[in-house]
Amino acid sequence: SLSSRVWEAQTWTCEKWPTIRGRCQTGCWSPDGSRLLFAVLGEPVIYSLSFSEYRGEMQGQVGGSKTASIVADLSETTFETLYGEERIGGAVRSMAWDPTGERLAVIIRGDPSAAGSQTVVAVFRTRNSPVFELLPCGFLRGEQGAEPQLIAFHPCFQKGALLTVCWSTGTISHIPFFFTSAHAPCASPSHSPVVVAAGSSVREQPLFSEL
Repeated sequence: SLSSRVWEAQTWTCEKWPTIRGRCQTGCWSPDGSRLLFAVLGEPVIYSLSFSEYRGEMQGQVGGSKTASIVADLSETTFETLYGEERIGGAVRSMAWDPTGERLAVIIRGDPSAAGSQTVVAVFRTRNSPVFELLPCGFLRGEQGAEPQLIAFHPCFQKGALLTVCWSTGTISHIPFFFTSAHAPCASPSHSPVVVAAGSSVREQPLFSEL
C-alpha cells in the first residue's frame, strides 16, 4: 500500500503514515513548522495536518494530529471577472508558502480535455495563529499558451512576499506582494502576469477557518 513518511529533524526519527487515496503530489510547511499542507496526486483538494512541539521525554517524536483535514476544495468552477467568464480549478500540482506565513501559492492544473479550462497559480492569504485560516485572494496566469511549471517564494523579501513563477514558455516572472495595513496583496504592475481577481463575495469569506 502507498504511504508517506514524516521525519522529525532533531533525532531523525520518522513515522510512516498511509496516504488517503494515492501518493503525495506536493506539500509545504508553515514557517514555524507547526502545520503541513499537502495534496494527493490527481485530487483538487488541499489537506492540513497540525503538529505540536514536544520537549523532555516526548522530544524526538514526530507527533501530529494523525487526522488530515480538508482546508480547500479547488474543483473547477466558473468566475465572473474583468476579462469575462473564467473556468478555473482542478488537481493541485504544486504549492509554496511564503516565509512570513501570510501567502500561499498553488498551481492548479486545468482539465486539458475541457474547453476554456486553464492551468493557473491561485494565491491565498493565510493565518496560522491563533487559528488557521485560508482566504482566496485571486489568480495569476501568464501570456497566451503559457502554463506555470514551478513556483517559489524569496526567503528574504523585506516588504511582503515575492513569488517567482517559471512558465512553460521559458519566461520567469517575479511577482511582489506588498503587505499593507489591510493585509491585502498588491501585485507589481510591470512585467507581471495578469491577475484575475475572484468575485468580492469570495474574497470576503474564509475558505477554511478552525473557528
